[in-house]
Amino acid sequence: MVQAQNVRVLDEVVAVIGENIILKSQMETEYAQAKKEMEFYDGDLKCEILNQLIIQKLFLHKGKLDSTYADAARVDSEVDRRIQYYASQIGGEARLEQYLGKSVDDYKAQMKPKVEEQMITQQVQQSLVNGIKASPTDVRLFFNEIPRDSLPNFNKEVEFAMISMKPQASMYAKEYALEKITKLRKEIIEGVYTFDFAAKSNSDDPGTSVNGGELGYFARGQMVSAFERAAFKLKNDSISEVIETPYGYHIIQVIDRKGEKVNARHILIKPLIVPSDFIALKKEMGKLIVAVKTDSLTMCHVASKYSTDAQTKDNCGYYVDGGTGSQQVPIAALPPIISAKAESMVPGEYSDLAKFQDEDGTEGYRFFYLRKVVPAHKANLKDDYQKIQSMAVEQKQEKEVKNWVDEFKMGVYVWIDEKYMNCKELEGWKGLSNESE
Repeated sequence: MVQAQNVRVLDEVVAVIGENIILKSQMETEYAQAKKEMEFYDGDLKCEILNQLIIQKLFLHKGKLDSTYADAARVDSEVDRRIQYYASQIGGEARLEQYLGKSVDDYKAQMKPKVEEQMITQQVQQSLVNGIKASPTDVRLFFNEIPRDSLPNFNKEVEFAMISMKPQASMYAKEYALEKITKLRKEIIEGVYTFDFAAKSNSDDPGTSVNGGELGYFARGQMVSAFERAAFKLKNDSISEVIETPYGYHIIQVIDRKGEKVNARHILIKPLIVPSDFIALKKEMGKLIVAVKTDSLTMCHVASKYSTDAQTKDNCGYYVDGGTGSQQVPIAALPPIISAKAESMVPGEYSDLAKFQDEDGTEGYRFFYLRKVVPAHKANLKDDYQKIQSMAVEQKQEKEVKNWVDEFKMGVYVWIDEKYMNCKELEGWKGLSNESE
C-alpha cells in the first residue's frame, strides 16, 4: 500500500472555466515572465495573472460554443516562425535542441496547442471589438477627461520620407550571368565538377559559398517565391533548372528533407553591376528629385513606383508609427543613421543623393525629405490627434470586452481554488462557482 506521504503532487488545477482548466504551473510560468517585464504593479501580480488567464479561458469557451477554429496552416506557420526566431537567437536548431533537451519536432508538438489557443482567443477578442471606432467627438471627450497633470509627454517627432533605389544590371550583364550559370549547371550534370566545388569556386553568395552553397534547413515562406517553389519540387540530389530571382540566377540541389523543411545547396550568379550603372542611376534619381520639388511628380508616385525600401515605399516614402499608423514618428525610433540625418535637416528640405549599402551587401542611392518637425511637448489634439484617437479606440475596446466578460461569465461554470479567492483582482468571479451553463 502506498503511503500518503510518498505521493508527490506534480501539478494542480487552480481554476476551471467551462471545460477549460488552468494549471498552477501555467500560472507560475506566466507570473515569472510578467515579473521580469514589469518594474511595478500596484496589487498582487500573481492574482492579476490568474484573472487574465481566466478571461482567456472564457474567450476559449466562447470560441468552442461558436465553433471558432484556428487555421491549421496558420498555426504551423506561426510555430515555425517562433522556432526560427528562437534558433536564430541561440545559434541554430542544433543548439536550440541542446538547450531544450528535446528535438525541435517534439517542441513543435508541445507548442502547437498553445499557439492554437492563442489564435482562437485573438479571433474571439477581435470579433468583440470589430467596428469600434472613435469619432472626433469621442476623441475630444476622451482627451478632455484626462487630467492636465496626467497628459503624456511626447519626445521630438518628425514626418520624414526616404526614396532609395538600386542600379539595374544591363542586358549584356544579365546575358553573361545566365550563360555562366547555364554552363556551370551543364558541367555539374556531366560530372566535370561537384556541386559543392562549383559553389565554392563560383557562387556570388558569400554567406553560403564557403559551405559549398549549403543553406541549411528552411521552411516555406523563408525564401523568395521562385526559389522556394523550385526547391520544394526537387527530389533529393537532383539539380534544378536555372531560377531567376531579384538576387540573380540560381541553380539548386536538394540535400535532404525533414518534415516540412528542406536542406539545399545553391549557386548564385549575380549580373555584374558596373560603375556606369551607378552613374545612370544617379542621373535618373536627380531628375526624380527635380520632378518632386517642382510638383511634376508626387512623393507617393515616386516611392511606390521606384523605391526599393520595403518599409517606406507603400507609405508614400514616409516612416510610419507602427502603433498608430501615423506618419509622425518619434525621431528616436528611427534607425540611428536615419535619425541623425533627420536631425541635420530643416522642414521642407530635400537631402542630396547619398550612396548606401544594404545588409545583403547591395548598394544604391537614396535621398530624404523632412516635411515637419514637432518638438518635444505635452500631448495636445493639434499635434497628436492620431495618437489620442488610437488611445480613445483602445479605451472603448477595453470597455466593450469588460462588459462582455461581465455578462457572458454569468452563464459559465467557474471554479477557482479557494486559496486565491481573497484576491482583490478576482472579486468579479466570486459567487460563480458551481453555476452550470
